[in-house]
Amino acid sequence: MIKQIFGLASVVAALTAGTILAPSFELNVGVKQSAAEVQVKARDLSLVCPGGVYQSGGSSGTKLGSFVQIGSPIISSAYSQAGSTELVSNDGVYTVSDSTGDAQQGSTLLNVNQIQLANTSTISGLAAAACQRPSSEMWINGGDTTTGHEALLILRNAGATDATVDLEIFSEGGSVDAPGLKGIAVSAGQSIVLPLAGLIPKTATFTTHISAHGGAIAAWVQQRVVHGLAAAGVDFISPSPDASVDAVVSGVFIRGSALVTRLVKSDASYGDLRPTLRIFVPGTKPATFTAQIMGATAETFGTVIHEEVPGGTVVDFKLTGLVDGDYVALINSDQPVIASVRLSRVVASRTPDFTWLSAAEGFNNARMISIPAPGISKICIYDKTTGKVSVEKLTGGSDYGFTAGDSVRYATVIVDVDGAVANIPVLDQKNAGGKVSVTVR
Repeated sequence: MIKQIFGLASVVAALTAGTILAPSFELNVGVKQSAAEVQVKARDLSLVCPGGVYQSGGSSGTKLGSFVQIGSPIISSAYSQAGSTELVSNDGVYTVSDSTGDAQQGSTLLNVNQIQLANTSTISGLAAAACQRPSSEMWINGGDTTTGHEALLILRNAGATDATVDLEIFSEGGSVDAPGLKGIAVSAGQSIVLPLAGLIPKTATFTTHISAHGGAIAAWVQQRVVHGLAAAGVDFISPSPDASVDAVVSGVFIRGSALVTRLVKSDASYGDLRPTLRIFVPGTKPATFTAQIMGATAETFGTVIHEEVPGGTVVDFKLTGLVDGDYVALINSDQPVIASVRLSRVVASRTPDFTWLSAAEGFNNARMISIPAPGISKICIYDKTTGKVSVEKLTGGSDYGFTAGDSVRYATVIVDVDGAVANIPVLDQKNAGGKVSVTVR
């Protein structure tokens, strides 16, 4: 009898990712059990937003170790109200309640993103993010903690279960050994902010691996830059897709390249305004990759990088010689890699800004993304089947949809508000359900 009790406990533990609907098996003590199929309902789709940008030093800006959110982001969303579903929102958490489990999850059911134009003495720039489906594992391929650069890791637990988070951080020298990386408690319904300079001080190039146990979380790195005494950009760096031998970073829109050249000549610290490709190799073997930076038109000539990166390390490569224009980065590697691009926006009317572009998700299904109302938004689409790049200007406050088809596409929305820049990835976030084979012993 004890074995049967333990068997039932194992079934419950194995199915915590969903809700069991109509179990169809019998338990007979002393009789060998055959496998039974159990229908598991997908969890309700919840998307979690980071909220307002964080100011270090508290409300006064002088309190060490204190972080407060300032301002209010502008939320853009679309909800299809499929079947008997209902949308519930609370404090930047958007959940589709689906009692039947019949609704097809994904961006055509619900997509949410936020943008915020910050303009204070210490934070200046446009920060944007696609609101996330909480997860137990993610990689964030971006950030800098050298002088004038602040990287804050934001961990948000919007669920009802406490989570414990472990971090792995990789730099150019490999895995970083530092105290405080393991056993980080994130209570249910709470957010915590970790200044990464306390874990990896004066590190220009790194990748962060986040693993959550107990409860799922959402995570971003908030990157802020100051040049001298002037705030010079802010961004939310979002998680990257899984490592791949083929990666596409769409939306590499180069603007103000001549101004960047003049700024770098006057002050070398402005070198971080040059576009940069970051390559991380999560495996143990070295990766030899080729990155082709391809222009959207015949007038925009790109560049090619062919390099090797040791396993377990991350390296930055400057994208030199690019004139103003619209590009995509196509990365092919003999080992799976995670790729991203840091893109700056420099105009004469304001301080510089930047954004980190994660590799885009390849897709051929129907997808939807909501377009922010402020500013100018453009979508950059790379069609892998035809090898073509297209750029479209979008109507603010509208929704942009993709139909299902045979072509594999990669897409990113670039937003410009008053000369500041941010990006929003085109995602299709969903929870899995279905049938699970269960044997009770």
